[in-house]
Amino acid sequence: MDKKEYIKRLAIFLDENGTTMAANELAEHLNRNKFKTSYGTEYEGGRGTYTLIHATYDWLVSIGQKSEADKVAKAFPKPNGNYAFD
Repeated sequence: MDKKEYIKRLAIFLDENGTTMAANELAEHLNRNKFKTSYGTEYEGGRGTYTLIHATYDWLVSIGQKSEADKVAKAFPKPNGNYAFD
């Protein structure tokens, strides 16, 4: 499974359970499951993690999965509650 599919499935799980996850927590999940950044490094929960969240959202929209994309947007908010890509 690739990173975007992993994030989609995790977002669906979070939505079904009425909860969210911070970017640093997502980074821990990605690292634990051996996903690496495009540079081959671990995720730190900052800009790269938010970029991946946004890329996952855009990918889902592009393949006609807007409902799942919205779940990704809601599942991984910034600390101020805004969408990760706002």
